[in-house]
Amino acid sequence: MPDKRVLCVEDDADTRDMLKIKLGLSDLDAVVAPDMEAALRLMERERFSLYVLDGGLRGIKGPSLCEQIRASDARTPVVIFSGHAFASDIEAGMLAGANAYLVKPDSSELISTIRRLLEAAAG
Repeated sequence: MPDKRVLCVEDDADTRDMLKIKLGLSDLDAVVAPDMEAALRLMERERFSLYVLDGGLRGIKGPSLCEQIRASDARTPVVIFSGHAFASDIEAGMLAGANAYLVKPDSSELISTIRRLLEAAAG
């Protein structure tokens, strides 16, 4: 898996820390952003191989950020990792262009989902 740089957009500091540690222990380079503005600034300067988006960022929902990403980048995989677990939330995320929607706090599928999407994008 040649490119493993992941941008995690999460407004909760504890969850940001968990993502950075969990991805790092899995040999993935996690870059974290606390909000949409910081994420967009990072995306202007750097290239990422995958995005992990909080489904309920302050001021914007993950699907809206996903739509913004998709407007300029249709190929990079997006995972929405959200505490919003209603079927309508999941549907909105997938319609916005997410490749996967995982429900917090269960992170058991996060690494395997990221790896699967990275492999598919590389191949």
